[in-house]
Amino acid sequence: MKKITLLLIIILIQKLSIGQINDSLRKPYLKFDLTFFDLPYQFDAAKTVNNGTLNFKGFMKGYANPSMQQSLYLTTDIYSITHYGIDKLFKVKKKYRDTKYKFLHISSLLLSNFILTYAPTGDGWLHEEYHRAVMNRFHVNSFDDMNTFPIGAELVSVNNVKDEDLIRFKSESPADFIRMHVAGIEGGYLLIDRLQKHNFFYQQNLTHEILYALTTINSISYVVGSSKPDVVDVETDKMNKKEKTIEERDFTGFDFSAWAYDLFNPNEAYQDRGVHILGNGIDRYIKTTDLSSDALDYLEKQGNLQFLNLLSPMLFWQKSIKLNDNINFNFAIRHLLTSFGNDISLNVFLQINENNFIVRYHHANNYKNAFPAIELELFEYPINYANNIFLLSPRVITGTQPKDQSFYTKNHEFLGSFACRIDWVLKYFSPWVEFSAKTDGWVAGNEFLNNNFSCNLGLSLRLR
Repeated sequence: MKKITLLLIIILIQKLSIGQINDSLRKPYLKFDLTFFDLPYQFDAAKTVNNGTLNFKGFMKGYANPSMQQSLYLTTDIYSITHYGIDKLFKVKKKYRDTKYKFLHISSLLLSNFILTYAPTGDGWLHEEYHRAVMNRFHVNSFDDMNTFPIGAELVSVNNVKDEDLIRFKSESPADFIRMHVAGIEGGYLLIDRLQKHNFFYQQNLTHEILYALTTINSISYVVGSSKPDVVDVETDKMNKKEKTIEERDFTGFDFSAWAYDLFNPNEAYQDRGVHILGNGIDRYIKTTDLSSDALDYLEKQGNLQFLNLLSPMLFWQKSIKLNDNINFNFAIRHLLTSFGNDISLNVFLQINENNFIVRYHHANNYKNAFPAIELELFEYPINYANNIFLLSPRVITGTQPKDQSFYTKNHEFLGSFACRIDWVLKYFSPWVEFSAKTDGWVAGNEFLNNNFSCNLGLSLRLR
């Protein structure tokens, strides 16, 4: 057996070689990703839409409640093809240097991004689907009003949510309930991160910067505005008077005032919020007058920290910074709100001799304590095995987070996560599989706060 094992290893080493990979393969001018299966999340989605029962019919219906990865990949695809088409339309013009063409180019990008904000698969839809993904984990069904194309609406809701489901959800997992409020903004920043990753490593040179700016400014404004009485309290009173039935009410109202309230009151029963002013259902929405002075101060602080998300050359048309002939880099600061407080990270993109790396330092914070972690990713490392090309993308996170995701604790808990995606590159299409395993803890883009093993299967289209 030892000899046979040694022989198999020798054969594997001989077959597993890294050869010269066609540059166009590693740098497609467009790439589309679809996730067909995201398990075990889709089992929860199926139960959510099928009254707690898991069967084939429920599983198919569950695609109406996509996972974080499924919605993120789809939204990335939509913006990539939209921006590519607009760039191609105007940059082929011989007179593109003319101010008129530049103005038309930028105007077209602004208009398309405005429309997509209110359309299914746009960034607004992604925001709401990230809320819903957390809700689906605990079988809280809902409807994303972005699917109705509410062009120009000031407020868009996730509605058709039962009070009984929200009562049960908070009772079962206060940490996930808190995370639910802020998952939407998480999706927006992950969209920016993914588009920046493709632009940097694939050298696509697509004009995503307007989307970066609109998404970032909108997120900052939303968090900052959630501590302002003349915004939150006034609009909440309007919504409470307008929404006559439980079904038409949003699941939470202003995301971040609700988040701050539950951070400071994790063990308060949901029904203790009292009865809605119309006498039917629970008074769901949190106003600034419902927040303690400490909670309001904390929310204002997080609003100010949101401006850290502007610290990236990639927001200002600097897609890559060249150090020398062999090394390119870029960076971005992220401030994300979490189930226990926030996560502030420094994200560095590196391309060294055609090898792609991402290094992230995470500085997580609850109320008064910090919890560091490091994240390393090797992006699409090519391997030639038996005349087949595979792209490997392993990612590892190691560090600490607050024990039990607590906002108040000073006790640390180990955070460990490993994921690896393998793409089998064919002429145009690339079937892929991704495995991920993690301990208890918050990881951006992962619906599970508890320890989890997931498997995703999908298909990519690489145009080159």
